[in-house]
Amino acid sequence: MLDLVDEARTERQVIDVVVRACQQRRTTPGRLSAAAGARSRLRWRSLLGGLLLDVGDGVTTPLERRYATDRYATDVERAQGLPRGYRNKLEVRGGRRRYRDVRYRRWHLVVELDGRAAHPEDERELDDLRDNEVRTRGEQTLRYGWRSVTIHSCLTASQVAALP
Repeated sequence: MLDLVDEARTERQVIDVVVRACQQRRTTPGRLSAAAGARSRLRWRSLLGGLLLDVGDGVTTPLERRYATDRYATDVERAQGLPRGYRNKLEVRGGRRRYRDVRYRRWHLVVELDGRAAHPEDERELDDLRDNEVRTRGEQTLRYGWRSVTIHSCLTASQVAALP
């Protein structure tokens, strides 16, 4: 895995490789961190360190990372002063397992970050069903994609903050 990181030409490639490997449970942030520490030379070392912290916090996609981290000027949560949400924690209700992208428990709010790969258009109704399930428990769901997170981050943050 670290050889792939070392050979990556762009930051985006590093992020995609590491996030995908951890999401598919091929490795863990802890194992990658330990292996990186054992190497005297590693291209992208500083990026990898922050990325592994994000993945350890529950970030599972590049879009979730953009929403959460303060590395980018265009992020939402940290740069705009929102409290830190809970990321992709297992929830079991009625025998069903669910992972919510970001949950703000105090506000009874779920934020779903919908990239095209994980949320194709033909499965959009499943998202609606999950949103309706949350509403029946007195919670709300907000959904955002790449443009909302990267270009309209201030507006996105203000919408999240306005609901509580």
